[in-house]
Amino acid sequence: MLDLVRPFAFLTIRHPSRLPLWVNWLFPLAATGLAIAGLAAWDTPVNLFGPQGLIERLLGFVQTLAGFYIAALAAVSSFNSPHLDKTMPHPAPTMRIKHNGVMQPVAATRRRFLTSMFAYLTAVSFVFSLGSIAVLTLAAPVRLAYPEAATWLRWTAASGFVFALLQLSFVTFWGLFYLGERMLTPD
Repeated sequence: MLDLVRPFAFLTIRHPSRLPLWVNWLFPLAATGLAIAGLAAWDTPVNLFGPQGLIERLLGFVQTLAGFYIAALAAVSSFNSPHLDKTMPHPAPTMRIKHNGVMQPVAATRRRFLTSMFAYLTAVSFVFSLGSIAVLTLAAPVRLAYPEAATWLRWTAASGFVFALLQLSFVTFWGLFYLGERMLTPD
């Protein structure tokens, strides 16, 4: 059962520079705070969950990303290059893998790092899409059933979606940097 959530193991990668912490959590969290504050301060109410609203528009975009992430995952995992199987430069990020039924820390290779990243991005885009569909379907009935909590629920859901989208964006750009530049830079 735990293997089903294994794509989210990307979030457990550790590095002495703390870059995974910044890219996965701190940058998206700060950007989410700024985005939500901007939306709340906007003079005109923003259509978040209605027809042609922000979430509906983002849903179409994120649904297309899943295919690209799967293609990138397939390419990285099957591309025959000894360069991809080298351990990343010292100090290499560490990951925990299951070997012989036991979780063990290992120094990440480029291939393991990138496949973990693209598996994570695929999973997040899948969860984002399903979550968007559920929230868009339930938004109006929940607003009618719980009018006293509607504002709180609206901003909580909006914060969750903005955070997911920004985290997806930051990790995607990290992956693009790694594939576009870092992979070709000598150690």
